[in-house]
Amino acid sequence: MKGRRSGGRWRLLLWLSLLPALLACDGQPALLSTPTVPDSSPIAPVVSPTPDIPAVDLTLAEGDVTVAPLPLRAGFPFTITAAIHNNSPLPATDVPVMVYISAAQEQIGFTPFLQVFTVTLPATRSLPLTVPVYWNFAGGEHQLWMQVNRLPTAWQARTPIWPEANIEDNAVRLELMIEPFDAYTSNLCPGRVDVEVGPADLGLEPDARRVWVRVHNVGNQAVYNLPVVVIGAQLAGIAYTPIIPPCGGTAQVAVSLDRPPQRDELLAVQVNPVEWSGALPEDDFDNNRATLAVSLASGAVLPPGDRLAEYDFSLDPTDIELPEPWLALITVHNLGTRDAAMVPIRIENQAGRKLTDAIPLVRGNGLGVAAFRIGYLWTRGGTLTFTVNPADAKGAYPEVNRDNNVATFTLP
Repeated sequence: MKGRRSGGRWRLLLWLSLLPALLACDGQPALLSTPTVPDSSPIAPVVSPTPDIPAVDLTLAEGDVTVAPLPLRAGFPFTITAAIHNNSPLPATDVPVMVYISAAQEQIGFTPFLQVFTVTLPATRSLPLTVPVYWNFAGGEHQLWMQVNRLPTAWQARTPIWPEANIEDNAVRLELMIEPFDAYTSNLCPGRVDVEVGPADLGLEPDARRVWVRVHNVGNQAVYNLPVVVIGAQLAGIAYTPIIPPCGGTAQVAVSLDRPPQRDELLAVQVNPVEWSGALPEDDFDNNRATLAVSLASGAVLPPGDRLAEYDFSLDPTDIELPEPWLALITVHNLGTRDAAMVPIRIENQAGRKLTDAIPLVRGNGLGVAAFRIGYLWTRGGTLTFTVNPADAKGAYPEVNRDNNVATFTLP
C-alpha cells in the first residue's frame, strides 16, 4: 500500500512540472525546442577599407618618339627623344619608363640595350625626355621599344607601376636601320679618290737592293693593288700595294730593283702612274711622285711604325661598369689614328673561364663602348681580367703599345 501511494505521488509531481511547458500562451500545446548549439566557426576578421590609389591616364604615341642623328651608323652614339602625356588632373611621381633596343636577328654574344628609370609627370602636361644611347651596335635591322608605366610583372616589385585603366597606348615600337661600319668607305674626309707619296716616305735598304715606299690614302675610299714604280738611270722595279683604308690610311711596300743603284743616283718613285693601263682615276695625280737621292754610304731603311701607330688601344679599370647584374659595360680608347672594326676582347675569371668577343667599332683618336653578358664568369667577390686586342686573338690589330691593354675588375 505504501509503495503504490509513493509511486502515484511522483507521477503527479512530474506532471505538474511539465505542465507549463506543454501549454502555449494561447492555450495550444507548444513544440519542444531543439537545444541551441554554439557556433564553432572562427570569427571573421574585420577588414578595414583600403584607401584608393588614384589611377593615371598616360599616353605615348609613335609620333612622340624620334632618334637622331640620321642615318644611324654602327659604333656611333645617338639620342632618343620622346614626349609622355599625362591626361590626368593629378601629377604622377616615380612613373617607370623602359627603353629596349635589340637586333632583329641577334648573333651569338649580342647584348641588347636596356634602360629603366622613373620620371615625374605634372598634371595635364606633357614631359619631354632625352635618352642618350651610347651602346656600340653593329649594323643591321634593330627594333626600339619604349614603354611608360608598363613593365613585366617580375620587375614591378622593384619598380612598381601606377594603376591605369588603359595601357595599350603606353608603348611604342620603332624599326631602326643601323648602317654597318665600312672599312672601305668613309665620310670622315672630303669625297675624293687620292693617294700620295712624299720624300719622307722613301727609304733604301743597306744592300741597296730594295726601296721602301710608304703610300698614303687621303681619299674617302679604300684603294688596293696600286702599282708602285721605281725608275733609275738603268734600273727599274715594281710592287703593288695591299688594301689601304681611307681617310689617312697607309701601307708600306718594298720594291725590289733589278740592279743596285749607283752612288748619288736619283730614283724616281711613282704611285698609280696616270699613264698606266687601267690606272685608278684620281682627283689629284700631282702628289703621286717623289724622288730619292741614293747615298750608298748612308743607305737607310724607311723606319716602320706608322702602320703600328694607327692603332693603340687602352683600357682602365675605371672604364668598366656594371649597369645591371651579370652585365659589363666597357669603354675602350684608341690612342691611334685609325678607326678599328670588330676589335677582339677577352674576359677571364680566376678559375680560367674565358669569354671572347669583339667591339663593333673603336674610333681613331676616340673610343668604343660595348656591353657583354658575363654571367658565365660571375663569382661573388671574384676578379675578372679584361684584355683588349690580345696579340694571339684572331683578327688582332698591329699595335705599337700593348702595355695598356689589360685591366682587372673585382665583382661585388
